[in-house]
Amino acid sequence: MSHKHKFGSLNRRCTLPLLYATFACSSLLAQSPDVSLRGAEGALEQNIRSHLVTPNADCDSTQRRLERFEPQVRQTVTRAARALGYYYLTQNLTFTAGDPCWALRIDVEPGDPITVGEIDITIQNDEELFEDTLDDLPVSTGDQLNHAAYENVKSALSSQAVEYGFFNARFNTSELRLDLQDGTAGIAIDFAPGERYRFGDISIVPVEALADDFIRRFIEFEPGMPYSTNELINLRNDLNNSQYFSEVTVTPSLTQASNQRIPVNVTLQARPRKAYSAGVGMTTDIGPRVRFSYADRYINRRGHRFESGLAASPIQQTFDMSYTIPMSNPATESLGFAGGYISEDLEEFEYQTSKLGVTYSQVNDHDWRQNYFVNYQHDEYQLNDDDNVSDLFVSGSNLSRTVADDAIVPRNGWRLFGQLSGASEMLLSSTSFAQLYLSGRYVQGLGPGRLLLDFEAGASFLEDEFAELPVSLRYFAGGDQSVRGYRYQSLGPENENGDVIGGKHLMVAGLEYDFPVYGDNWRLAVFLDAGNAFTDYSDYELKKGAGIGLRWVSPIGPIRIDLASALDDDSQLRLHITMGPDL
Repeated sequence: MSHKHKFGSLNRRCTLPLLYATFACSSLLAQSPDVSLRGAEGALEQNIRSHLVTPNADCDSTQRRLERFEPQVRQTVTRAARALGYYYLTQNLTFTAGDPCWALRIDVEPGDPITVGEIDITIQNDEELFEDTLDDLPVSTGDQLNHAAYENVKSALSSQAVEYGFFNARFNTSELRLDLQDGTAGIAIDFAPGERYRFGDISIVPVEALADDFIRRFIEFEPGMPYSTNELINLRNDLNNSQYFSEVTVTPSLTQASNQRIPVNVTLQARPRKAYSAGVGMTTDIGPRVRFSYADRYINRRGHRFESGLAASPIQQTFDMSYTIPMSNPATESLGFAGGYISEDLEEFEYQTSKLGVTYSQVNDHDWRQNYFVNYQHDEYQLNDDDNVSDLFVSGSNLSRTVADDAIVPRNGWRLFGQLSGASEMLLSSTSFAQLYLSGRYVQGLGPGRLLLDFEAGASFLEDEFAELPVSLRYFAGGDQSVRGYRYQSLGPENENGDVIGGKHLMVAGLEYDFPVYGDNWRLAVFLDAGNAFTDYSDYELKKGAGIGLRWVSPIGPIRIDLASALDDDSQLRLHITMGPDL
């Protein structure tokens, strides 16, 4: 293979790098050297090009002068090749003086690359702390030798040592042991982390609005505990996410370390105590909506919080308020009291629901948010021209977790929510029931775009007649977040008049693929949704919708416009507009 390049005209004092470089010189000449490289492909070709610099020789240099540069060029090619394991490479260089300028031809025969042989890494102490690094080494036995990968092994060990506070770590041995006869290179590393540093005193700049002992409850490490950078990062993230502070700085004072104890300084700036907000939004499910909210971020120095919100649209009106008390670890545990009201007026039915309840919330050891709740719920609803009233004490528990590589438009991630709830006539409720509900979304990068998979499932178990279950607890399908192509909550079992009355169970799934079409902020999507609500598994009727969509990643989050066809309803078309993060 031959690669030739005519360099642009350059000042005689410019140094001429090999192929594909960009240069800036004070003045330009009419001639430049002609350089070609043969026999090298892929990474080897790229590495030679990136390291080789053509001799600083005038275009009219003599043959004798040009040949003086041969050892320099030969050495550079050899180094670039050996960095990728090509220790058997042979090369032939040919300088040719000529008119209008001299030329250089490099012919190489790479030969077989060296492969990695035995990898022997010894950690002198605390080896268990380095297990993750050792299990995820950038090189393995049988790989083609790459000096950069070998250096990355050492860098990974050094970085892990700093993260865990081994600031005096050193390499007793770090060798690449070449056996050119066998064509292998062994890696021998003897790493001595040394003694681990520990946390020293933790000082917090006083914040008038919040008590010092309350802020210290965010700190999960104590003076004398082994040092860990992750502990400092977690503390900073927890303080940032608490919504109490506008600025958070967590700094280890390495220069003030004494007796291998590192002091930690925490500097905080409190956010304004009260916050008001108003907004306008729209979805095709409930139409245009206005919302007003108020928050008192810290009612007292113990961090108690109050929030309330009011929203209204032509179909739905809501009011909610909550009072939250942080528990022993404010970042993961709280006790909340909440009340709210929701009213919906649809073609088939209307209802008004009032709630008052208490919730204990915590993040468990596996990073799942777990809630336990007890709610009093009063329902008034009109269905089949009948007025109904229901009073329930609903208790239950739910689990949720979201994992994503981006909070707004993730390329990879998932969300899962599950809840078990119920009520009993023995505990002052109008009816007895239990419900299990699951929902989730999975996002996976695929080619230039993303594959998005959704599901939603629910099941109800009743002691009394289904008619005793209030509308707010029945399952419906259809709408922006369900089976697109159908009106909001328009799918489900019907009565003798053809009115949708909701079902005991629900099964819905969706498949979508989107891909960028104009920069990173505009995407096209194609999708297929299917599902329905139903009363008995034997009469489940699958409803399907399909269509195309446009996504715009706006400054306030993704906005989605979908045109969907109801495949089981004369293929009628329906427009869906939604906004908000993907997970």
